[in-house]
Amino acid sequence: MREESIWYVTAFYRFLQLEADNLIAEKAKLLDFMHSQNIRGLVILAPEGINGTVAGSPDAISEFKTYICTQFAADVHFKDSISEKAPFRRTTVDLRDEIVGLKRPDLVPETPENSHLTPAEWHAMLESDQPKLLIDTRNRYETQVGKFRGAIDPDLGTFSDWQTYLRDTPLPKNVPVMIYCTGGIRCEKAILEMHEQGFEKVYQLRDGILGYLAEYPDGFYEGECYVFDDRVTVGPDLKPTGHYGTCPGCGLTAGITDQCVICDRDYFVCETCQPKRPNVCSKPCLDQFQRHGARRRTAVG
Repeated sequence: MREESIWYVTAFYRFLQLEADNLIAEKAKLLDFMHSQNIRGLVILAPEGINGTVAGSPDAISEFKTYICTQFAADVHFKDSISEKAPFRRTTVDLRDEIVGLKRPDLVPETPENSHLTPAEWHAMLESDQPKLLIDTRNRYETQVGKFRGAIDPDLGTFSDWQTYLRDTPLPKNVPVMIYCTGGIRCEKAILEMHEQGFEKVYQLRDGILGYLAEYPDGFYEGECYVFDDRVTVGPDLKPTGHYGTCPGCGLTAGITDQCVICDRDYFVCETCQPKRPNVCSKPCLDQFQRHGARRRTAVG
């Protein structure tokens, strides 16, 4: 398979009603198309819609966008970025109950424009002095690498904890609330949950952090943005920085550098796992470490 010198990455979603009986056939067609274009990534199909992030050549991504807009919905929003290395290792289309994991398949937006703010409107509202709450709807392993200035971090373990957070946290319900996530999809359900719990005015950032950074790289977002692929994080210019990796112990965001005692490869480890496990970069190296009983050395970095 030919490797691209630069990979063009696009993230997208669209809530729409898909016939459950047709999903297997839709999956097969989409997989065939992606393989034919050397497109890698993950696409999720569910009765409530489609969600995905994929990478390929500029021409392939253009063809992919045309396919999605023709086969599913013409008004899909795409969030684009680039990577010098392949951000995905394989091509996957999954069938699930939801395209975003709130564990509320009954909660589906009725319109693609549910209190959305464009990046410009969002930026202007952050600049204003009007009272408001700004809440990050992402998980803690995402918020630890960056968030909007002054945002409340609910410290979610998973997105499905959102309902419990709202129920157990004494937030004022008569103050305008601004919510955001990586690309916008989680907010589509988060806002519906907030309406159910009595919040009166809630606004969501259209296209999420990725859409905002495309227009305001020097705006109110501070730090880096976690992305769900091998880039791990991107900076304000939407390019991977290499400042973070995936911890081999827990699989979450890691910012401490170390060197494997088996293969000498540099790798990232998180501050929680670092003192608890041998200094090895992967499961194969861990297996070798355990078989040969090598001595654990002191971590660096």
